[in-house]
Amino acid sequence: MVPKDDWKIDAVRSVLITIDLQRTFLEPDSPVKCPEAMNFISQVNHLAALCRRVRIPVVHVRHVLRDDLSDIGIMQEIRPRTDSKYEYLEGRVGTEFYEKLDVAGSDYVVNKVRYSAFISGSSSLEPLLRGLSRDVLIICGVATDVCVGTTVSDGMMIGYRVLLVGDLTDTVSEERQKVALEVINQHFAKVITFSDAEKQLETIVTAH
Repeated sequence: MVPKDDWKIDAVRSVLITIDLQRTFLEPDSPVKCPEAMNFISQVNHLAALCRRVRIPVVHVRHVLRDDLSDIGIMQEIRPRTDSKYEYLEGRVGTEFYEKLDVAGSDYVVNKVRYSAFISGSSSLEPLLRGLSRDVLIICGVATDVCVGTTVSDGMMIGYRVLLVGDLTDTVSEERQKVALEVINQHFAKVITFSDAEKQLETIVTAH
């Protein structure tokens, strides 16, 4: 067993996962925007570029529901949909990746229909990770206390070591961001910084 404080990015076992960096959460006029998220996209792109250089897979997860809401479940009772073009429904721009996010042809794209990408029926993320033989997850994205948080916690509970890049995550308020990162770091993952991740990846690049 490896103590959490010693978890590291590993070129053979790691994968970079971005969560919900799509227009519904990043456009300034979206009703569910995470206000700081657009400011760290260039840093996400930088980490992704470093990962590609050493063949660490890059996976972009996004929330996409059917336009007729047939796969939404009781989420509709918790937050009813609106007529906004930024809803994450098929055919609306909210499902599109934010325009400044670099999605390379070699990257993987995974759609999900629940907040957590790991619960049964939500997405193909877990089978993909098994196929890639990756069990160390470098995660960034939005929202820290919703889709990121549930994916991180479920991932840990089924056996993945998660490195959450805390300053490359965001939610709807600074207060919620602080609490979410504290809970995640205490119970579910090792919260690291962009600088930490960059240094570890640059060390791997140099070694190659």
